[in-house]
Amino acid sequence: MDERADGFAIREGNNYKKVRRSFMMFVTTIDVEGLTPTEYRAVLDKMGVETKPDAHIYLHITAPIDGGFRVIEIWDDKEAFEAFLQNRLGPANNALKIAHAANITIKPLHNFFAPRLNSLPDVVQSLPGAPGSHAS
Repeated sequence: MDERADGFAIREGNNYKKVRRSFMMFVTTIDVEGLTPTEYRAVLDKMGVETKPDAHIYLHITAPIDGGFRVIEIWDDKEAFEAFLQNRLGPANNALKIAHAANITIKPLHNFFAPRLNSLPDVVQSLPGAPGSHAS
């Protein structure tokens, strides 16, 4: 199928269906130096994002990096992400007295591929940073 700036294709069986895109998606990364698993869990719990996520977020994943963590998220609104940083993440960090250097990027999303999306709930519960975990 032709790739066009005004839309994208979704697969239905062996066929592709053209879908009109009405908004831009963004991938955000936050690399946090020195963040521990316990601090990461405390921040998530303080914000309550797993039970009351922002309306504009589609995906949140976290992976360890040398000396900290990388948080990768997909948002449908750049300004909503920036407001989230100021209104939820910043206040949670301040309340918990967590102050680590962070490098934040916001880029247009180019592709999203999730062939086993239905399997993710079981996978999530097995991860060390899952809701209800007590990371150390």
